[in-house]
Amino acid sequence: MIKLPPGVQIEELPLETMYRGVLRGLLTRIKGLYEAIYARYGEDGLDLIREISSRYGKEVADRVRRGGKPWDIQQVGLYLIKVFNNMLSEGEVTEFTENRVSIMVPSCPYPFEDTIICAAHTSMERALVKGLNPELEYIIEKSIPAGDPFCLHVLTSANQT
Repeated sequence: MIKLPPGVQIEELPLETMYRGVLRGLLTRIKGLYEAIYARYGEDGLDLIREISSRYGKEVADRVRRGGKPWDIQQVGLYLIKVFNNMLSEGEVTEFTENRVSIMVPSCPYPFEDTIICAAHTSMERALVKGLNPELEYIIEKSIPAGDPFCLHVLTSANQT
């Protein structure tokens, strides 16, 4: 924390309130940066977003898996839920079986409006899932930017898609 001079005070917000506001601002800023990159550089910009997002997803997977055996679909689903919860996403798990995990999210935390930018960004989740288990697929079956009322993030076995 920044030390203030004697007699100067700042109202302190509860940590969750402060975190929620700061996170919302950062996510909105990321959205704006993505839109600017895409507007200026077109497909090359999307490639850059995909590359950076994928690299980050792979790094996270490598760090949490630590070279161990691939995680089962439910372990991967729980980790993906942890990622969403860290972004203060609302939603619910609508399926949680040995073959399919579906997570419904009623509002985008970023909030993306363009399906192309959303798809480039979610390269992170795709790389994370593949890094935790190369046999799993990550798809977005429904998408708010595509006009759906919610996003539906789905994990399935690669041979079941």
